[in-house]
Amino acid sequence: MAGIFGLTGLLSVVGRIGFGIAADRIGRATSATISYGCTAVGTLCLLALEVWPHPAALYAYALLLRPRLRRPRPDHHRDRLPALPGRRFGVIYGFLSVGNGIGGGVAPWFGGFVHDVTGSYRIAFLIAVSFCAVGSACFLAGRPPRREP
Repeated sequence: MAGIFGLTGLLSVVGRIGFGIAADRIGRATSATISYGCTAVGTLCLLALEVWPHPAALYAYALLLRPRLRRPRPDHHRDRLPALPGRRFGVIYGFLSVGNGIGGGVAPWFGGFVHDVTGSYRIAFLIAVSFCAVGSACFLAGRPPRREP
């Protein structure tokens, strides 16, 4: 089990770099959508442990779990989402970071509570997958600002 946690940390670095490069090449919204999709599929791999208790599902989770995207370089204005405009980016990113921190603290407790009540993590994992879908939809709903001639 410790090896899987170590692999998750190592692949997180690879994912951060890889999705950063992908954001430069295919755009942040597309890259973020793929990242959220990988996280959702990885979470479904954990859910699969109920029916197929094999370490392969854990390794698939470690492989698919991806970090969220970071702010683009300052010279990258071509696909900036309107929800994250330049001057207010620090405030918005701060709120997002606080939300991630709260979610990171509450999610394990919530998952344990759900397991204690239902005897399964199924509901917690499905809620996590739905949050991935909502996050992805937010990126897809954002449109780059129009450039005026």
